[in-house]
Amino acid sequence: MAGRKKSRRWHKSYDDTMYGMVERTWFGLQTPFTLGADRTLVKRYYPKGPIRVLSFGVQHAATQGGTEVTLSLARNSSTLATVVASTDSAPWTIASKSLDKLCKAGSYLVITSAGTVATGSVSFFIDWMRDPDSGWEYWT
Repeated sequence: MAGRKKSRRWHKSYDDTMYGMVERTWFGLQTPFTLGADRTLVKRYYPKGPIRVLSFGVQHAATQGGTEVTLSLARNSSTLATVVASTDSAPWTIASKSLDKLCKAGSYLVITSAGTVATGSVSFFIDWMRDPDSGWEYWT
């Protein structure tokens, strides 16, 4: 039909730019989080669409003093992974944990710390990939 515009919708066909690409989201990379006892560092992060979280990690920005601190990643209210930040870690050392957890559309991620820490600052990251369900369509 002449003059009819083509649909700009993806029709559930495979496309490398939409599927299978691992992305990394950093929290506190430019301004690292200062560690403290039992506190929420990232209150709510809402990823766009359903994603599969592949790993969670922490990078030390400054040498930490005091005791070890446990950092946890939770989806809504359930813990997905915990990483222990050691007191003797040198700056820019990374500790990470592999996981393979689905985060459905509308759910959120929370990062908390537990333990007593005298000093230290860190950045966090999650590695993830899009995981669309059967009813999910991307728009261009």
